[in-house]
Amino acid sequence: MGRRLVGIRIGIDTGGTFTDLIVMDEASGELRVVKRPSTPDDPSRAIFEALAHGAVDLRGASSLVLGTTVAVNALLQRRGARVLYITTEGFEDVPFLQRVDRKFHYDLDWQRPLPLVARRDCLGVRERVDYRGQTVTPLSDAAVGELVQAVRRRVDDGASGDLAFALSFLFAYAQPEHEARVRGALAREFPGASISASHEVAPIWREYERASTTIADASVKPLMRRFVDVLDRGLRAQGLQRPWTVMKSNGGQMAARAAGQRPVQTLHSGLAGGIIAGRALGQASGEANVITFDMGGTSTDVGVVADGEIGYTTAWEIEFGLPVAAPFIDMTTMGAGGGSVAWVNKGGMLQVGPQSAGAVPGPACYAQGGGDATVTDANVVLGRLNPDNFLGGELPLDPDLAHRALGRLARRIGLDVMDAARAVVQIAVENIAEAVRLLTMGRGLDPRTFCLAAFGGAGPLHAAAIARVVGARAALVPPHPGLFSAYGALLADVRVDKTWTHVVRSDSLDLADLEARLRALEREAAAELRSEGFAGQPRVQRSANMRYLGQNYEEEIPIPDGPLSPAGWRALLASFEQHYEHAYGYRIANEIVELVQLNVTASGASVKPQLAVLPRKPPARPRATRRVWFQRQAGVECPVYDRADLSPADVIEGPAVIEELDSTTLVHPGQRLTVGERGVATLVWR
Repeated sequence: MGRRLVGIRIGIDTGGTFTDLIVMDEASGELRVVKRPSTPDDPSRAIFEALAHGAVDLRGASSLVLGTTVAVNALLQRRGARVLYITTEGFEDVPFLQRVDRKFHYDLDWQRPLPLVARRDCLGVRERVDYRGQTVTPLSDAAVGELVQAVRRRVDDGASGDLAFALSFLFAYAQPEHEARVRGALAREFPGASISASHEVAPIWREYERASTTIADASVKPLMRRFVDVLDRGLRAQGLQRPWTVMKSNGGQMAARAAGQRPVQTLHSGLAGGIIAGRALGQASGEANVITFDMGGTSTDVGVVADGEIGYTTAWEIEFGLPVAAPFIDMTTMGAGGGSVAWVNKGGMLQVGPQSAGAVPGPACYAQGGGDATVTDANVVLGRLNPDNFLGGELPLDPDLAHRALGRLARRIGLDVMDAARAVVQIAVENIAEAVRLLTMGRGLDPRTFCLAAFGGAGPLHAAAIARVVGARAALVPPHPGLFSAYGALLADVRVDKTWTHVVRSDSLDLADLEARLRALEREAAAELRSEGFAGQPRVQRSANMRYLGQNYEEEIPIPDGPLSPAGWRALLASFEQHYEHAYGYRIANEIVELVQLNVTASGASVKPQLAVLPRKPPARPRATRRVWFQRQAGVECPVYDRADLSPADVIEGPAVIEELDSTTLVHPGQRLTVGERGVATLVWR
């Protein structure tokens, strides 16, 4: 384990299969990394195991940032709290009506996913405000009392376990008073209960999206609070003195206590660090266009950095038709990880994923009871993974079990074992390549002008093949790629997003009112930023969601700095029309434009760590050789290098294998690998 580190920054990433810990010595830039199997029954246990294994002295920690999948996994697996949904009387069915679209237009057997609330737990209260925030039906004390009694009856005859309330009244974003009164009454009647109110969770105008988001927040709030509390007590007991933070889905950080209060903002907490680290990797390599490719044990996350900028979205779905309207880094996730199971469909065709063997029992080669062939088993059979060096030898793999699992699969599809293993890997590569195409070519971006930033435990193993399939110029592999998302957590800024929904027309608007609202949002965002621990001068960005009159969806347009004067408004309209023409190929001259929502983002920059500069050393020599199967029938004897031996003096011609504690990089025949001064490996086709 080595000496104990003090004066350190700590990044942690808890995934479905592994929990990653990266510790940076602030004085020297030295990195210490630990990778441990995740403990899904209690995610904090794996974190404490990693801290103990890395001999981390928390008393010397200046910061600790956590990226976690606790909230999103609970939603995906429907392990959240029982939710009582409370809304305006007459709108109790909104979570079940959903939208009129279908995932599969011609599949008569497809059924909509059920919401995260039971119909019997949807209660209405007599009240009503209109879209302008004007009261139509006052909320009386009698109506509140009747609601509390109805809630008490539902609680008393319901099942045991966590309970949470989700409040989403009609047009509460325009007038939140009624929601606030009911929340206060429930808090008095049910002390300590988890309550999510839509005007705080998702102050947006689309009724169904607002309801779905509030229900999701309520569902995971008790679990997330408990996780944060348990972890905080354990960290304090081990000597942590500084406040610690949690990654948000928007790529920022939030105080740990706030994560328990607003868990819906942490759904992509475990994913956001990857794309932030990928942008930093591109910057370190002089690349502004980067496709980030994070392949772990359970899934693969793909994102795009174009011209040095990360994209953001508020459109994400738990399942098709179950939206969460919160700020997310724009990326896509698919079930294509090392643990993805290979199977044969009813038509006799080989499929890979989205089912995963997970951490327990894991791939067949883990020897923990799993019998299905996975991508990891295929790579073991092909000689691409060293069974004795997985996780630095802490988790030895059983190649015989991998061969048996692939043998069973091969017999079903009429191939020999090696061809079956190659087919499994190739299908996984094509699945990921398709996601890359959707995020690039599907949006008018040419992947040939991008580099592929590959990380995650399984990313570098497949980076060369994916880069070739999509036409990327090169593949970049950072040091310790299996823990790079945890490194990204160290790079994240503190960030707060605020919105105000209010529909105004370009032919009848009050600029002074809009300007006042913008300033109020800026003050709210800055105050929340200070409450999350940032004491400096924040960077503020403003935007407006706009559309042509009669349209149902908006485009987000940046608002120039300075007061929203008549000249500034004309500039904003011009920006909208230019953006619209660029996106859709035309503009509608002299048409009325609606402004639907104002947005303010306040961010506080963190001190960015730097990877240490590598000293030049004599050319690295292979530690061993191993037979590896590529696309040829016969295997090829490949030199095997230790990543720690490589320096900027090295040029490795493929085929070759580069091994390290947390990952393996495969250099195909016809490829060349070079190493930058900060240890970033670049793979190009000769």
